[in-house]
Amino acid sequence: MSLSNKLFWALFAPVFAVSLLASVFLVSTRFNDLNQNLYERTSNITEQVATTSEYAIVFSDQNMMYRILQNALNNKDISGVQLFNSEQKIIAELGKTPTSVDTPFPDNIYLKEYDDYLESINAIHYSSNSLDGVFNTQTDLFIPLDQRNLIGWVKIEANKSAIRIDKYQYAGLVTFILIIFNVLTIIGAFHISKALTQPINRLAGSLNKLVKGQFSTVKLMKLPPEYASLQKDLLDLTERLEHHNEELNSGIEQSTEDIRRSMDSMEEKSAQLHIANREAMESNRLKSQFLANISHEVRTPLNAILGYTKTLQKDITDTQHRFYVDTIEQSTNSLLAIIGDILDFSKIEAGKLSLESNHFNLKALIDDVYQTLSINLLSKEKQIDLVPEFSQDVPEWFIGDSTRVRQILTNLIGNAIKFTHQGSVRTKVSLHSQSPQVITLSFQVIDTGIGIAEHKIHRLFKPFSQVDTSTTRQFGGTGLGLVITKKLVEQMNGKIEVSSDPSIGSTFRFTLSLKASQKLNNSHPDLNCHVILLEPSTTYKSYLKSYLKSIGVSCIACSDLEQMIAILNKQHSSIDAILLSVMPDDQSVAEACELITYSAQQFTIPCILMVQPPGQITHYPDLKNLCSDILLKPISHDRLYSALQNLNKSATPLISQQLEVGKSALNEKIKGLKILAVDDSPINLQLLNHWLTPIGLDVSLAYSGQQAIDMANHDKFDLIFMDIQMPEMDGMETTRQLRQMEFYRNTPIIALTAHALGTEQQQILASGMNAYLTKPIDEDLLLSTIETWRANTETFQDQVDAKLIGIFDLEKALAIVDGKTDIAKEMFDMLANSLDAEKKLIQHHLENQDTEKMIEVVHRIHGASKYTGTINIARHAGFLETHLKELGFEDVDGVAKDFIDAIEELLSHRQLIPWPHSFDSSTTKA
Repeated sequence: MSLSNKLFWALFAPVFAVSLLASVFLVSTRFNDLNQNLYERTSNITEQVATTSEYAIVFSDQNMMYRILQNALNNKDISGVQLFNSEQKIIAELGKTPTSVDTPFPDNIYLKEYDDYLESINAIHYSSNSLDGVFNTQTDLFIPLDQRNLIGWVKIEANKSAIRIDKYQYAGLVTFILIIFNVLTIIGAFHISKALTQPINRLAGSLNKLVKGQFSTVKLMKLPPEYASLQKDLLDLTERLEHHNEELNSGIEQSTEDIRRSMDSMEEKSAQLHIANREAMESNRLKSQFLANISHEVRTPLNAILGYTKTLQKDITDTQHRFYVDTIEQSTNSLLAIIGDILDFSKIEAGKLSLESNHFNLKALIDDVYQTLSINLLSKEKQIDLVPEFSQDVPEWFIGDSTRVRQILTNLIGNAIKFTHQGSVRTKVSLHSQSPQVITLSFQVIDTGIGIAEHKIHRLFKPFSQVDTSTTRQFGGTGLGLVITKKLVEQMNGKIEVSSDPSIGSTFRFTLSLKASQKLNNSHPDLNCHVILLEPSTTYKSYLKSYLKSIGVSCIACSDLEQMIAILNKQHSSIDAILLSVMPDDQSVAEACELITYSAQQFTIPCILMVQPPGQITHYPDLKNLCSDILLKPISHDRLYSALQNLNKSATPLISQQLEVGKSALNEKIKGLKILAVDDSPINLQLLNHWLTPIGLDVSLAYSGQQAIDMANHDKFDLIFMDIQMPEMDGMETTRQLRQMEFYRNTPIIALTAHALGTEQQQILASGMNAYLTKPIDEDLLLSTIETWRANTETFQDQVDAKLIGIFDLEKALAIVDGKTDIAKEMFDMLANSLDAEKKLIQHHLENQDTEKMIEVVHRIHGASKYTGTINIARHAGFLETHLKELGFEDVDGVAKDFIDAIEELLSHRQLIPWPHSFDSSTTKA
């Protein structure tokens, strides 16, 4: 509301309210006066008729009665008069017939008001002094009431129409005066408000023009004399602003010129940056291609080295020769690990390292890591305790990328073992935080090794860097292990830190966020047995006693053989087994042989050996044959439980026998299959031939893709192994041509590839291959793969559809565009091509907690996904968008991670989508 309107209402509203109240007061007062006058006139006429009609009623003088009634009726307000005798019967009546039927007959005057008339009734009394009463009407007033006789009643009706007309006239007059008065008031208030606010409006308009820079218009403004001082100040201000504006415009012009020059320079630099960016992208592409080639070129000869090494291991009996072959195998595996680190680092740098999701047992995984590392890193001269410790509240099963969790633990525990010469390496696992869906675990890898100086710790997580170059010469390594570990921990929403003291050792702490699994922990019933334990290490002894107690096994710990023999002699009847730790030296082995023989012959008590490192036990076959079971340190809980549960059974020969039986059964199942192996490397083909021919498989060898197609045209094969990188025609093109042949539409084709990058793996599957094995090939895995695909009954298209279920719906994508494949594919490609950039935006907004921009990006993807058949992305985008709108960033991490995983899953399966040809779709539509 404008100032003028506010002032107008401030002036008019009080006047209007007062005039309205005055009008109401006048009208109500006048109406009360008119009503009161009518009551008084009617009452007086009624009393007068009652007094004058006494004589007429007593003497029944009708003429006199009617004269009295006529006199009353002559009054303009009276509409009807009636006289009643003492018997309440009408004896005289004039005027309008009374409206009221039920007439009360009171002793005194009675008045009653109706809507249209006023009714008055009065009693008529007669006194004994009747004659005097005739001549003096005031005589009855002095006669007592009990000496007067009731002779009748008079009833009068007074019409209210006359006073109603008077009321209407008066109300109309007052209303007319009120309207005239308020109209005059409105006119006056309007002129006053306008006169008072016009200078202010002019001043406001001048200020507005002053803001817009119209200084000349402001100078022409005229205000009333009362505002002369204000006008002078305004003009002064205008001149100052005008002068300042001129200076400002001059500065802007100069700045614009500077910016124009800077823009020219920026355009030049932008062009240089664009060229540099293209060069960087090309360099990155060449680097990826180089890594793929390196992977192929290195893994191909390593495949042959490892394959022939394992073939040699089967027939070598000489200990020295076996040592040489084992060294070759270990060195080859070390080289493979280095190549794997380099490839993983490259993936992390390119942001292409994706995490998988599968159920895994964390305790079993850590046991396997310790077992593997103890085999490779421990020696006769290096004896340290490897102890895994789990808090009671930590579940066993989780959902996550078990391969990457294993890689993290292998790097950290492996480093701890390498740099620890005596003491122990402990891994503590505890619960950091927990929600219904996500569990955050806290890990500590604690060693008593050489430690790290505080000023060198910052170099730990730098690529290709070592704390000390002397350690590189002594222990080896690429300097990438901890860098990869840190990136993997951060990708699993965790953090890693290290504390170290050269006099104490090092402690690496890190957290990992994993999804909760519905699988139940492995529960073992109590064994309720009694064992005697000989373990020289205090740390490991405490670790074993704690676990034995948890599975219902009572334990007596001994410090030496003499104490153990003494306890055996005294308590042999209650002892069920001996747990014996054997050191890798001749004396310890000889003492162990004597103890096992003694306990078996004298008391028939079985013995379980605990050895470290594992290679030493093969040098003492007699000891191996005497014991009930052999466990490799660090002792796995499940393996120790199984060994105690199967006492007095020769477990080792039984396992070997079962493995041999299983292997023979597998060989029988795949015997007689016709296999085609395609590779441009004669060494790799000969290795496959050496592995497969002896077990009854018919193996044909092709040294190029074209030769493979020619052989497939003349013969029929049950399964094909295909190398990827070959001259002239690579494995993927060869597979595409094979799939066009009727017989080979659903024949299993397995890639034998050295390509370790994820993009190549998806291209392999998209070309029509069923699966892939990464070189170097393991013989057992090769045979297991043949058995798996021999029994497969699904078509290749069924396998593709199974991979795309829940990720992409081709029918929905085509239905939206009325079956037009070109349009559907174009829309899908537009979305898929933008997802990499959109994913980075989501991660950026997630870090900055920018809700609005995050919702904008998710909404954009959500809308596009509904029209492209990407059902999984649409579902998770809907979940994330709803969560952001309702809860913001509260507990959003899990929902956002599921959405990003859905994006990565689509991109990894993009090339598997079987888009129909445009011709086919149009024909079908027609």
